[in-house]
Amino acid sequence: MLPPPAPAAPPPPERLGAYELLLELAAGGMATVHLARAIDRRKGPPLVAVKRPHRHLQGDRTFLTMLVDEARLASAIDHPNVVKVRELGFDGGMPFIVMDYVEGTSLAELRRELTSLGRAIDVRVAVRILLDALAGLQAAHELRDDTGKPLHIIHRDVSPHNLLIACDGRSHLTDFGIAKAEDRIQTTRTHEVKGKLAYLAPERIDKRRLCTVQSDVFSMAVVLWECFAGRRLFRGEEAVDVLQEVLSGPIPTLRQIGANVPAALDDVIARALSRDLETRYATAREFAEAIERAAGPDHAGTHTDVARLMEAIFGARMALRQSHVRATLGASELTDLLRESGLPSREHVDVVELPSGDLLAELAPPAPTGRYALGSDLRARESLWLRRVPWWTAAAGGLVLGAAASAAVVARRTGPVPIVVRGVADTSAPQVLPPPTSRQVVVPLPFLATQVTLDGDARDLVPAADVATFEVPSGAPFRHRLAVLALDGSRVEGDVREQDGIARPEGDGLTAVLPVSTLPPSPAERPASRPVVAAPVGTTHNGFTKLR
Repeated sequence: MLPPPAPAAPPPPERLGAYELLLELAAGGMATVHLARAIDRRKGPPLVAVKRPHRHLQGDRTFLTMLVDEARLASAIDHPNVVKVRELGFDGGMPFIVMDYVEGTSLAELRRELTSLGRAIDVRVAVRILLDALAGLQAAHELRDDTGKPLHIIHRDVSPHNLLIACDGRSHLTDFGIAKAEDRIQTTRTHEVKGKLAYLAPERIDKRRLCTVQSDVFSMAVVLWECFAGRRLFRGEEAVDVLQEVLSGPIPTLRQIGANVPAALDDVIARALSRDLETRYATAREFAEAIERAAGPDHAGTHTDVARLMEAIFGARMALRQSHVRATLGASELTDLLRESGLPSREHVDVVELPSGDLLAELAPPAPTGRYALGSDLRARESLWLRRVPWWTAAAGGLVLGAAASAAVVARRTGPVPIVVRGVADTSAPQVLPPPTSRQVVVPLPFLATQVTLDGDARDLVPAADVATFEVPSGAPFRHRLAVLALDGSRVEGDVREQDGIARPEGDGLTAVLPVSTLPPSPAERPASRPVVAAPVGTTHNGFTKLR
């Protein structure tokens, strides 16, 4: 009998410039990321991550300039919570980016694994992850060039996919490929919406509003909301459905869907998710400080807490990753690489199993059911109301949560009102509040408006807004006459009917009228051969204008 053949040696690693590609880490629609090692012993850890575009994009000038932008912008940010870009290289005409290697995975992958187990992320863990990410985001926002000039970087693609969590518990922001800076090479094409739709800020979808650092704050708030909820905030079958949800869909608080989140932290997230820029936090630092205050020492986790969860979920996978590299390079070579890169050496594993037990229960509580505590109409009214009411007023006043809370409100109006004397409540002196003389009407507007008139009550909107609130007499009818003036001078008008405190257009919507500057001249000024252009010119419904 012949001896069994010796196992075939693994093929040598592919070379890319001064790097050897050891293992594919991730692949997206435009590029693939590999674990690689530097073979020229240059400065820094020898294990790196190399990102190179798919071959069909090598001739795409737009994508290549975007890749150059990412390398240039990210390499200028020197912060422990931002993945450091080391260089932009070319090999045979193919560009690639060399970045620090983060042994871990994305927040999207962590959430995906927990969702498969029916769990969400613990408050302590989520708070620590987001505080790290916000620190890196703030560093990007306040970056200056060598002359001290602000670069005005906006990430524009904040999402769980671009937030990497290392197994040591530290989180890192990555992928500035579509970041916006004043001196960037690649500019966004007209009408092109980039970024992951479910994490876009509302003002980014409406092209008449600017994209600012507050847009990144909103996206980060969506990420935090989803960590606690264990599901997507904005969902839809089609892309247009998702965009519509971002623009006007209800945004429930975490407590309304059953998430076990401190009330103060829930209020902070609700403010960061406000569609009103005046209400939303102005900077990533301001948002982070509010999270820290609301979470307090009891709910602000440590990197150790995050590391324990990462090891429980992905420790075996990281060991399997090292086993693949060990088979290619050999055990001694891998040991040296890990030591020089400051990474732990992991024992070989053959099977990766999902974790269970007390540790998982401690760091990943059961996910909420996802059901709303309120009907969608009432929740929509509440979300619109919060957009115009200052956050501290909304937090202090509270919200009506279902029939039980409604009964409690009625009881407060007709029952005893406590009198507080030196911190002690005294209900011995009953008081009866007078019936309200007015009611609040929320009016969603079809576009950003500078002026809105309801039943002759004109109101200037400074800055321009897409929602307005009016106080009308309690005995007033529920049908109102509305006129809205847009930024470009165009105007829509028509009848709206109030239902559950929200005034919406009747029938086919509002009638669009030409701006004054474009109206035809009077008969005395108009040449006989010039036709008369009729106004109105169309109807506006649900934010869209249909021309006649």
